[in-house]
This record gives sequence, C-alpha cells and structure tokens, in this order.
Amino acid sequence: MQRFLTLSILIICLIPTLSFGQKVVERYENGQKKYQGRTKDNVNIGTHTYWHENGEKSKEEKYNDLGALLRLREWDESGELTKDERPEEALEILRREQFQNMRWIAKDGISFHKLRGKNDLQQKTDHQRLVIHYATYLENGKEIDNTFRKKVPLPVDMRARSLIEGFIRGLSYFELKDNGYIKVPYDLAYGKDGATGVPGYSTIYFHVLVLRAE
Repeated sequence: MQRFLTLSILIICLIPTLSFGQKVVERYENGQKKYQGRTKDNVNIGTHTYWHENGEKSKEEKYNDLGALLRLREWDESGELTKDERPEEALEILRREQFQNMRWIAKDGISFHKLRGKNDLQQKTDHQRLVIHYATYLENGKEIDNTFRKKVPLPVDMRARSLIEGFIRGLSYFELKDNGYIKVPYDLAYGKDGATGVPGYSTIYFHVLVLRAE
C-alpha cells in the first residue's frame, strides 16, 4: 500500500512537468522578478513575462504549443503600453500569399516548389532514407507542426506507410540539401475526415529541408 501511494504521488508530481514544460525564472539582484516563462521540447510555450527593475512589466510574449509567437506587448517603465502586435497572424497572411504566388510544378498527384534545388526535376530519386526538417501548414497559412522550431529533425523511411502518401511522393523528388515546399491535395493527405488540427478536405503544405539522403 505504501509503495502504491509513493508511486501515485510521483506520477502526480510529474504530470505538470510533462504537460506544461520547464519553468524558468530570472531575478534582478534586488530579488525583483526579471523574467518568467516556460519551454517544452526546446521551444517557448505559454506566456513569457519580463519586468523592469522598478517592478513594472516591460514585455509579455504569448506562444502556442508549437512555439509560434501569437502576441507581443511592451510597456515603458511608467507602465504605458508602447507595442501590441500579433506576429503569427501576420505570418499566416504572408504564407497564404506566398502559397498562392509560388510557381508550382505538378507531378504524380502532388506539386512542389523549390527555393533551393532543381525545380525542373521530373524523375524520382532512389533514396531510401532521408533526414529532414519540415513545417506543416494549412492553405490559410496556419501552422500545424514544425521541427525547425524544436531543432529535432525527422528521420524518414521512404518505404514506410506511417506518413501520408502525398508527403512521401513529394519527398521522392527532393535531393540532399534541397529546400522547398510540397503541396498535397486532401485525398493524398488526411482525406475527408481530417485529423487533429486539420479540417476535412484540407490541402496541406510542407516546407522541407533535406539534411541527409541515403
């Protein structure tokens, strides 16, 4: 019974750490808080707050669980608000415009556009394994996932069936050091039912950087 209670307490204590990430607090020499925030998987999450040495709030950043900066506010030492921005909303608009203006090459049911590499590549590569960084977006520019932020690349077995079909098809046209985008229609992505954070019938955009190819 004692062992069960000890294990239960340990699990309860660990859950906040796993759910909310690591909390960081910095203080001035006078003991006044200078900064407080949380990180998870090497990215900022939640609210990050900074204070002037006089105790007035100097800056507040709000991040989503992917590490995208949703809102930024700044105050002067008298407490007057000097800045109020929503960076991620601006990025979503910019991404949407970029997606619309890219010169897509259609091939094998998907489309791709390379920022670096051969955009006229019309033959599939024979790579069996890749290591990549990628970010995933909806057509409206909303970010769904991002390994660039986490600084943890993804190993990809090109023969595996665990990744969506359109993504693997697109990757088959990418070489080592290629940097570009893959556009995948809904029927080669998450279908009519969608997935967590992805509505049904969604076209998916992947930003891909190939770090290793074998």
